[in-house]
Amino acid sequence: MDKLKNYNIIFSGLPLGITEFEYEISQSFFDLFEIETDFDNPAFKIAVAFEKKSTMLELIFQINGTINVVCDVTGEKFDQKISNEVKLIVKFGHEFDNTDSEIWIIPFDEYELNIAQLIYELIMTSLPLKRLHPKVLEGNIDPETAELLDEYSIYDLEHIEDQNDDSNEDDENDDDIDPRWAKLKDLKP
Repeated sequence: MDKLKNYNIIFSGLPLGITEFEYEISQSFFDLFEIETDFDNPAFKIAVAFEKKSTMLELIFQINGTINVVCDVTGEKFDQKISNEVKLIVKFGHEFDNTDSEIWIIPFDEYELNIAQLIYELIMTSLPLKRLHPKVLEGNIDPETAELLDEYSIYDLEHIEDQNDDSNEDDENDDDIDPRWAKLKDLKP
């Protein structure tokens, strides 16, 4: 835990009310976790509004930054913007429990809170599942790339459009339908 000590918040000496913390996250932060990532050049600013109350702690994390990723469609690298806001409530109890993502319980005698793992998880869960280059979203794909995508696509787009047109019409060809299911068509208004 020594390598993560920069992310300790010692709340025992803080006054009641809100205290602001800021963290700059780069690749060195992700290296602390020794997990391989599929992005480059992470640059995040994490603003933490830490509110100490008499019976609990409330943290609001605001994540803003960029990572360099490969587009899932074109294979080009681009900077993906990431932003997210998450709230965490920390209550006091007999033993540590962080199984709930929104409410943590820490022991009564605890005087500090390490948020490194939480920052890591918040960033990783804020990453989009599908990464699309802004050019793809605008419809401005390089003609060569578009041609390659059409050539190697596993979908026959004309065939899919024909199927959609056929499914919109009433099923005139009921010969293929199991007679038990065909009775359900009688229930239509």
